[in-house]
Amino acid sequence: MKYRQVVTSFLTADQRILLLHRSGKVGSYRGKWSAVSGYLEGAEEPLTRALIEIREELGLSAEQINLVRIGEVLRALDEENETVWVINPFLFEAKSELIKLDWENTEYRWVHPAELASYDTVPKLKEAFDRVRYDTRTEPTPLEAVMHRVKELEEDRMHGASFLGRQAVALLSDAAQASDANDADTLFSHLLFIASRLRRVQPGMANVWNLTGHLLYLVDQQRWSKVSVQELKNLAQRCSTEIEGKMVEGSEDVARNTVQILPQDGFVLTHSNSSTVLRSLELGFKAGKHFKVFATESYPGMEGKQLAKQLIALGIPVTLIADTRVNAIIPGVSLVLIGADSILSDGSLVHKTGTRNIGVEAARHGKPVYSSCETVKFSVQDFLGDRPKVPASTFDVTPPELISTYITEEGQIAPGQAERRIRDLLKEIYS
Repeated sequence: MKYRQVVTSFLTADQRILLLHRSGKVGSYRGKWSAVSGYLEGAEEPLTRALIEIREELGLSAEQINLVRIGEVLRALDEENETVWVINPFLFEAKSELIKLDWENTEYRWVHPAELASYDTVPKLKEAFDRVRYDTRTEPTPLEAVMHRVKELEEDRMHGASFLGRQAVALLSDAAQASDANDADTLFSHLLFIASRLRRVQPGMANVWNLTGHLLYLVDQQRWSKVSVQELKNLAQRCSTEIEGKMVEGSEDVARNTVQILPQDGFVLTHSNSSTVLRSLELGFKAGKHFKVFATESYPGMEGKQLAKQLIALGIPVTLIADTRVNAIIPGVSLVLIGADSILSDGSLVHKTGTRNIGVEAARHGKPVYSSCETVKFSVQDFLGDRPKVPASTFDVTPPELISTYITEEGQIAPGQAERRIRDLLKEIYS
């Protein structure tokens, strides 16, 4: 996979934006409509390159344009060329609509933003424009209560990724209901604002990114079809309910599939507090399997204590152990069963601090390590080259060779198959 840095500059005049028809002489996307674009060269600043491209492609100097906004970086996959475009978007106001095209484009048009969806454009042009047409740095006043709950989600250390993913989707739906938008574009900007904040507060949890991206994708499909604001709000609420329902069903399917690998007797070692692992052990115990559980305390958050309490309430034999005892316990266990916060594109597992050490010790003693998780925890963000920055005090990364398999709602997925599954996810995510 290649990663190429580019700039994409949108020019606006009289509430319209400039589209360019790419010539047959350019190296990529011949005949497609685009904004002003170009490759970044070396350590060049994106704004510098943006101004150069505007001068070369349009004949406009820096004095003939005003910088309005610099947007958040967008990443777009080009499967045909096995390239991820890392797009740096800009919005400029043009003081003149008189354009002098160079050889890179054959035609230009000033169009209303609502017309953008009707053009055959380069990949993700609409999404790149969304990054600059809205001011996503200023919190909309009607969303104040929703943002307070986003902060609560950020500080939540007791619930696992599955629960927090469902909460994120619900918050995005609540933002739609709280919005005072008078048009579809403004409503979508409010959703985009909340989604971007949700993705930042739990960077170690891929499902927060993927689920909010899927809801945005579903709303975006209808945004351009001239539906009313209320219809879009209803759609967001309906899709949220459906997504949450599918998540619950998927988690249950994961648990049922996990029961198959649980030992009839013996010991299972767990780490942290995963609702999926808890449900798997419950179903296994109800199915007549007589295993016992070692649950680590899971320092520093001590989530393992919560898991142990829940196992005791279910009547499942459990022994709570200090993390430092893992090395001594591993030789006697049948298998290791853990949840997941994210699965990276190379098959690595992002999970509670201490997971990597467990994987190393399990491999040394020939013990399998299983991770039970929904496929929505496979990280689209990482595949696009934007590896989540997670605090080492909370998470660590366990390499794929230390994971036996991932048990999902679709069955078992080997670490080496992670990228293929992520490519499928990416097709229905607004990134």
